[in-house]
Amino acid sequence: MVTAGASAGLLAAVPTPVQALAAPDGVVPGGNRLPVSHRAQSSGAPIGSITIPRMGLDDTVRSGVAIEVINKGVAHWAGTSMPGEKGNLVLAGHRTTYTRPFYDLDLLQPGDMVHMTRDGDYDVMYKVSGTFIVEPQDIWITYNRDTPMMTMFACHPKGSTRYRIVVTADLVAGGRIS
Repeated sequence: MVTAGASAGLLAAVPTPVQALAAPDGVVPGGNRLPVSHRAQSSGAPIGSITIPRMGLDDTVRSGVAIEVINKGVAHWAGTSMPGEKGNLVLAGHRTTYTRPFYDLDLLQPGDMVHMTRDGDYDVMYKVSGTFIVEPQDIWITYNRDTPMMTMFACHPKGSTRYRIVVTADLVAGGRIS
């Protein structure tokens, strides 16, 4: 939707946020997810790596979603699942500033593969299941799930903090590297 007086080229591609701002079925608040303000969100310690061929992304994943961690690249929300574990693995990244690892997050399509390693000895594959747009306060995207999945999010549209683009992916394979 384009607002009055706005350039049609600037806003025409901005999807509207999902209508249901409540968590969908199967999403469980609480668990071990730590608040953004928790000191563990500033760790920045590497926990593994992520590779997304469609985006040309090959990056280190660091622990914590404090802004100083996100400024370094892909950030893992401390307290959410680790790669390959049951629950919701939540990753954040910038789209247009600093290292901008999620610049092309909007290019991901259902079926695209996301490869992760954890601690250098655990190999995991996720398959993209969907993309949607939410309001910044919709933290239900970080809530736990009964099944192993991944949630990646970043500001949207590019160059704006108005919304968040969210890409979800389901675990398809994982195990120790021999």
